[in-house]
Amino acid sequence: MSEPLSEDFLALARHAGLTFTDEEAPRMHDAWRKMHAMLLSRLPADPDLASEPALVFVPAGARVAR
Repeated sequence: MSEPLSEDFLALARHAGLTFTDEEAPRMHDAWRKMHAMLLSRLPADPDLASEPALVFVPAGARVAR
């Protein structure tokens, strides 16, 4: 018996505008869980923050000193 569909999966599907039939939903959820597990397993447990890329927000019209 498959596990119930997670709220995260359902929220992502709704946000993306996806609709699944009753037959498709469990298969899509299973594929999502496997993909999610594979991607998370590749993340380092304790990354060196100094070597990680940083997200930088520069407001439109701002000047950046280099």
